Amino acid sequence: MKIILLTLCLGLAVLGQEQYESANDNFDISEVLTNERLLNAYAKCLLNKGPCTPEVKQVKDKLPEALATRCAKCTDKQKQMGKQLAQEVKKNHPEIWKQLVSMYDPQGKYQQAWQDFLKEN
Repeated sequence: MKIILLTLCLGLAVLGQEQYESANDNFDISEVLTNERLLNAYAKCLLNKGPCTPEVKQVKDKLPEALATRCAKCTDKQKQMGKQLAQEVKKNHPEIWKQLVSMYDPQGKYQQAWQDFLKEN
């Protein structure tokens, strides 16, 4: 479950055969984490409460699969960014985190898998 905010920055395009596209792997996630306006805009998109940029819309479309597979098609860089984003948002923006969890994992079926994912190196 904690991969939710990975999707904020990755701008994943079309699903690949083996992995998601790595076109945006060099994205600077610190920009999102230090910009409240940007973080809130991305969160609103993911929560169906605001407009989406094309990149975040693509990510939003891939989110259910990424959650169900513990990001199996994510590149190593995407996994790293996802872990950082999830940890930061959960810690510093708990209300956004609660809303995302409520929307994307209302039954809590991904919780343990994502806790394990976040502990992996």
